[in-house]
Amino acid sequence: MKNRADRVFMLVVIAAVLLAGCMEFFPPATETEYIRHTVHTGETVWEIAGKYADCQTKSFNEFVYSIQHENKLTGRYIKPGDKLIIPLVREKGE
Repeated sequence: MKNRADRVFMLVVIAAVLLAGCMEFFPPATETEYIRHTVHTGETVWEIAGKYADCQTKSFNEFVYSIQHENKLTGRYIKPGDKLIIPLVREKGE
């Protein structure tokens, strides 16, 4: 009986490893929603990213970079009244 339990355990371990490998090669499908944010006095790109960070799936640093890239920001300064495009990448169906 122990031999059968060992085989079942090994099959479960192998299945888990294969599933983890598949998830690495086939990440969840994503979609991007774009919203517009008007900059207020004293706001920074980091603060704005913090407001929307929970609404998307990228790491915080990647999210800040994507905001900078989407808006072609070369420096770190933005001014009140600027209109920024915020790209929110989410898993489909979220």
